[in-house]
Amino acid sequence: MRLMFLGDKILGGTSAYSKVGDETCKRLAKIGHKIAHIPMGFANRMGIQVTQEGVQIYPSGANAFCEDVAVDDYLNFKADMLITIKEPWVFNHICYQPINFVPMAIIDHSPVSATITSKLNTAFKVITVSRFGQMELKRAEIDSYYIPHGVSTSIYQPYPEKKKEHRKLWYLDQDAYVIGVVAMNRSRKLISRMLRGYKQFRELNPDIKSQMMLWTDIMPFDMPEDPQMGVADVGVNLLPEILQLGLNEHVIWPHRDLIRHGIPEWSGEEGKWDMVKLYNCFDVLLDCTGGEGFGLPLIEAQACGVPVVTTDYAAAPEQVGAGLTVRADDYVILNTPGTKYYLANIDKMAEALIKIYNADKEKLAKKARTFALRYEWNNIIEQYWKPFLSKCEEELRPLITKEGIKSWD
Repeated sequence: MRLMFLGDKILGGTSAYSKVGDETCKRLAKIGHKIAHIPMGFANRMGIQVTQEGVQIYPSGANAFCEDVAVDDYLNFKADMLITIKEPWVFNHICYQPINFVPMAIIDHSPVSATITSKLNTAFKVITVSRFGQMELKRAEIDSYYIPHGVSTSIYQPYPEKKKEHRKLWYLDQDAYVIGVVAMNRSRKLISRMLRGYKQFRELNPDIKSQMMLWTDIMPFDMPEDPQMGVADVGVNLLPEILQLGLNEHVIWPHRDLIRHGIPEWSGEEGKWDMVKLYNCFDVLLDCTGGEGFGLPLIEAQACGVPVVTTDYAAAPEQVGAGLTVRADDYVILNTPGTKYYLANIDKMAEALIKIYNADKEKLAKKARTFALRYEWNNIIEQYWKPFLSKCEEELRPLITKEGIKSWD
């Protein structure tokens, strides 16, 4: 089939959507599909098309979400479907165009906002990345196909024998209990609440030497010149909270240039920063956010043998094989659509961290790795993408045989 994807840039991108777009596009191209990609965020301003590993990359256009060029590019490529890898509420136009619009509906809250469902009623097919999201859409009388995100488990691996040198590389103490946080600085990530959970852990366990590694930009990415109400999931200034909680000697964070420009998932070289070495420094990944559509860092951490702690809300519990979920007993509404983001209980967060500290580390590491293997990208393509595309092909390009309607595969 001829498939056009629209999402975060796949060349040099570091966001979860970049990783998903990159792996999906290139792997589908390898099995014979004709694939094109339009990078959001003005990523390709050269005005020319580029081909990378069988994927035809189009220019970005003058709109942040490429809505000014998407339909024309769809027609130019003679695409069978336009698959978007982004929250559906960001689109204002392409969801209403006479094309085969296939959005990935990333659902991180309940009940699902009408700002999202209103963009799905004209879709040819709807993809959900979690069973939670599929259930929420079903309640809104919207059928969807479950295709989870994946991880390259050949890249994300445990390296326990190199933990000392990895920690030295990241300036972390060898004998500390290292709590990692890997998240974009967005208000719904509730990193400030995770800091409070860590503070509580330290107060309850003063004899345990610990550090927290924040893999995030502790300052807002952009300070708005004209502050307005809107649906943007804005960043927050975390430095005052770190200082006021008295955690400045125990919390480490990278220079913002590392976050903004990104580091590779795996460099293959000693002494080079990459995400695999970072995960391998952690004793636990803390991901008690307000809601996740799919917690990719949870899977990446477990692929590296690291247990996780996350909020018992939205899709995140689905991605916990080795670790704990923390009860959420209240919620906040942070944006115009009024979506509910739940607050993990701070006392329970601290309790979960101490339980992981006291657990059998080797047993947890094996359990984490085994669970993450379910999300290996080869499995995602074989078990989910292939059947989904075959079904779509039967509708779009039916092959009539004596046995009935089939796809051309």
